[in-house]
Amino acid sequence: PPTLEKVTEKFEELYQGVGGLAGLKSTERLLPARPLLAQLASKYPLGIVTGRPLKDLDFALDHFGIREFFKASGTMEDGVKPDPAPVTCVLGKMGCKTGVLLGDTVDDCRAAVAAGIVAVGVLAPGHKREVDTPTLEEAGACAVLSEGMAELQAFLE
Repeated sequence: PPTLEKVTEKFEELYQGVGGLAGLKSTERLLPARPLLAQLASKYPLGIVTGRPLKDLDFALDHFGIREFFKASGTMEDGVKPDPAPVTCVLGKMGCKTGVLLGDTVDDCRAAVAAGIVAVGVLAPGHKREVDTPTLEEAGACAVLSEGMAELQAFLE
């Protein structure tokens, strides 16, 4: 069987792209939509936490033109979720004692709970509510939003 190192190496080739071929990162969709991020950023200080390295976050922020919406970021260099370190790092950079973390994985929800903030699950693209909701709630999500997060404004009010 392949080692974790070999699997990681292959993933990075596919994700980043090699030999002049574009990687999968250039085919990703922005979730949530840019107008929703703009609306949220006009009302709340936003931070972003990712399990990817800083170079990948920088690519995404620039590729989607959303850097302006975020006051702080946490990446795998700050810690790996479900460790709360990247979440507490972002909270510290923003001077916040509390917050809401929107995430589509169990590790997102666990990191939020461990950091002492509210976890809200979000259905990942193509996932089914009846499958993911119990899993995300078991990991600490107080609610689970649809993929497009149409319910987010009502939840925050």
